Amino acid sequence: MQNPASGEPTTTIRGIAEALAGSLPDAAVDRILDEHAPDSTGHCRGCRFPTTASPVWPCRLWAIADELRRLHPTRRG
Repeated sequence: MQNPASGEPTTTIRGIAEALAGSLPDAAVDRILDEHAPDSTGHCRGCRFPTTASPVWPCRLWAIADELRRLHPTRRG
C-alpha cells in the first residue's frame, strides 16, 4: 500500500514490484489495474470473495501493479 502521509509506496510494495518487474508481462499488469478498481463503496472489485469482505481500495495487488507501472513507465500492454 502507499504511505498515506507521503503518497509513496511502502518498502514491501516496492520490493515486490521490483522482484516481479522482469517476469510479469505488461498485459498482466494492465489486467490487474483494470480488475482491481474501486467499486461504488470504495472497496476493490477484484478482491471479491464469497467468504471475506473486500478490502478498501487500493488493494495490495493494485498497489503492486501501480508500482510496476511507476518503475517502468515505458512498458505498456
